[in-house]
Amino acid sequence: MKIIFIEDHPLKQAQINKFIIEKFPETSLVNKNSYISGLKELIQNYESYDVLLLDISMPNYDISSEDSGGDWMPLAGKKILKEMYLRDIPTKAIVVTMHGSFDDGTRITELDTNLKKEFPENYLGYVFYSQINDEWKNKLEQLINDLRK
Repeated sequence: MKIIFIEDHPLKQAQINKFIIEKFPETSLVNKNSYISGLKELIQNYESYDVLLLDISMPNYDISSEDSGGDWMPLAGKKILKEMYLRDIPTKAIVVTMHGSFDDGTRITELDTNLKKEFPENYLGYVFYSQINDEWKNKLEQLINDLRK
């Protein structure tokens, strides 16, 4: 299985990568850290990926010592799903977030409902990531296993 993971938070990305490699050792992971780099990779190579793990809030560009990442995009993940829809990219997506609500006031449960309606061909569900407990691991494993059936 090959996964693209678009996530800007290094610790979250590292912990999820570690979990996936432990649970699914045959998996190959490609990490992208911003809206633009993730979308570009997905558009160019979507045929290579079985699943997209997708953060919702992220910077426009990769953050580096020379670049601040551009504008903060509170619903960048939703925009990526919309681009996938517009381009007929069939890759399945799992949202992985550590926020219960977003800058525009949208709650994760509302967003989940909206994404299911707007992107039923791609969106599989969401995982609420936490550094405090490991419940997210069961949910992520379940969603990935459901995809593999």
